[in-house]
Amino acid sequence: MKMWVQAQSAPTQLKKSSNRQQRPSLHNQNHESTVRNILQPRFVAHPNPLKSGNHTANVAIIVSSSRYWFNYRHVANALSIYHLLKRGGITDDNIILMLADDIPCNMRNPYRGKIFPRGTRGGDLMEDAEVDYSGTDVTVDAFLRVLLGRHVPGEERVYAGAHHRHRRSWPKIDENTNVLVYLTGHGGDNFFKFQDGEELMSNDVSSVFSQMYEMKRYNEILFISDTCQAFTMADEIKVPNVFSVGSSLKGENSYASHSDADVGQSVIDRYSKIIKDFLDDAVTLTSHYSSNYSVDMESEIAPIFDNATVAVMERLTLHEMLVRIPMNHGVLGPNSHVGHADHLCLRKMNQVPVSDFFAAPSSVRERQSQMNNRHVTTSLWMPEWPIVPESKTLQKMKDDTVKECVTFGGAYEYPGRIGTKQRIVGNPKGISSSDPSFFLISAGFLVCVTLASRVW
Repeated sequence: MKMWVQAQSAPTQLKKSSNRQQRPSLHNQNHESTVRNILQPRFVAHPNPLKSGNHTANVAIIVSSSRYWFNYRHVANALSIYHLLKRGGITDDNIILMLADDIPCNMRNPYRGKIFPRGTRGGDLMEDAEVDYSGTDVTVDAFLRVLLGRHVPGEERVYAGAHHRHRRSWPKIDENTNVLVYLTGHGGDNFFKFQDGEELMSNDVSSVFSQMYEMKRYNEILFISDTCQAFTMADEIKVPNVFSVGSSLKGENSYASHSDADVGQSVIDRYSKIIKDFLDDAVTLTSHYSSNYSVDMESEIAPIFDNATVAVMERLTLHEMLVRIPMNHGVLGPNSHVGHADHLCLRKMNQVPVSDFFAAPSSVRERQSQMNNRHVTTSLWMPEWPIVPESKTLQKMKDDTVKECVTFGGAYEYPGRIGTKQRIVGNPKGISSSDPSFFLISAGFLVCVTLASRVW
């Protein structure tokens, strides 16, 4: 009898062990029950119980206002939100990214030109990042002017007579645009520091939102502040349809998550990490629901947005992702709580899907897919040197790149040109049809052919 029990228990143990091995790898195992209880019923339900708003465009302004190497984590916070937006299909044309310091190019960075939120296994956050404002250009004045759409005279140049172009191209914002404003850095009671030299006050935030309301420059605003006493930055807001979220309340701190031995600094803050980790885990646990709509991963053309991520965003509310999940599944720190406000909004945060601010509208995503499918790769006689079209949103380069850090005027900047964003791509193995080297190579090729024909 004992032998029979042992014989039967062995396969059972193997089965349990096999099931344990098949479980997906998650950042936080507690996320599994939350996804099962909240998200999976919404995937099964038809139609989706969450309804999108009536906006037609999304714009995001992301600010990391801290300088110096020990504020590495603030850059990682901003870039984590930036990449969530990119996964949602919001292009760089509609994102203003402001990074106050040169963390990727800092001499103490062991991974030159790169930012990692959890070591080298976590992926480089600087990959394909387009920085609009960097170094000393990240100021309170610049931040406010971006929201109001006011260029200063020095930022304007004339091309081809009457055609005007700006040093930095800003996204179009009107009464049909949902605007995400994300701030990360150091702050306190009713103030947010910009590079230790100036402060953005809560009444400044209230004033700029009031002006945007009068100018009809938004449909809804999601204002997120990740700093100490963060929620006090929303104290003075008195205009409708502004959702406010702060990673800490008055008198509370916002804490760093963990440090990296190679970097020697804390690499991300807890609040931003919790949001990113939950969304990643939710995509992992629900990806089979959206498998019918997933892109062809074997295609040589990189997808513009991630269908599985968008599917989760469409079924997760702002309150759940920005308030409930960090409070229930995260360790924000001693006596640290998330604050939120939606009392002046037509919709409540528990009714608004995350996709209304973190993903492009469905009509925009459809156009992106159509344009992506029509992409045609053009090649010359030169092998493995594809022509790169001169457009603002460049096609993702899959080949390895060598990242460069170029200095201008004593402050670290990134390669770019007037009228476009500064994109950190280093030296790609591509060649542009307007590049001088293209003409030199073409001329050299023709000379060689001519000489060869004469000799022959």
